[in-house]
Parts: sequence; structure tokens; C-alpha cells
Amino acid sequence: MTQPAHKRRICSYDMAEVPAEGYVLAEEQGEMYFCNARCLCLWAVHFVTNPRRAAEQKRIVCELTMPSGERRKFTDFMEAAQWSAANALQGDSNPWFENGIKLT
Repeated sequence: MTQPAHKRRICSYDMAEVPAEGYVLAEEQGEMYFCNARCLCLWAVHFVTNPRRAAEQKRIVCELTMPSGERRKFTDFMEAAQWSAANALQGDSNPWFENGIKLT
């Protein structure tokens, strides 16, 4: 008997398999997976600073699920990139750490 296909979650930054305790960034067209805070930060900062990226793409609402299960909703990718930088650098006193709306 054949086993059901296993859906692997691949990190959008370093292309490694994402463990269950990874980060998930969702927007209307799908989900992106990240191994850790560093991968999320590097991907998000690159995304919003890329001069070839259309402004409309940067203004999409997104929702982040963290390894702890906490979820945050961001008004756009710039807000998510700022939050991810503060999070990756352990910036508890960084004002960007307050970006987004805590959902759970």
C-alpha cells in the first residue's frame, strides 16, 4: 500500500526543510515558511528593499505565526520586515517590536 504524500515545508530564504517550530508568513496568495528568525528577517528586509519590486507587492496585508503559536497581523510587508528585524536582533526595547496586531 502506498503511503500518503508528505508535504514538506521549505524555507523561503535558505531552501532547507522547516521544522514544525518554524515561522509561517501568510498572505492572500499563500504561505511562506522560515526556519528561524534570521531567515525571516533576511527574506523580509530583502523583499521590501528590492528596487525592482512593485510598490503594490509591498503593501499586501500579511499574518505571521511564530514557533510559540503567537500570531501577528501586519498592514504591509514593510511593517513585517521592521518587526522581524527587531525580533531577530532581540530588540525588546526597539519600537518596531510593537509593529502589527497581536492576534493570539
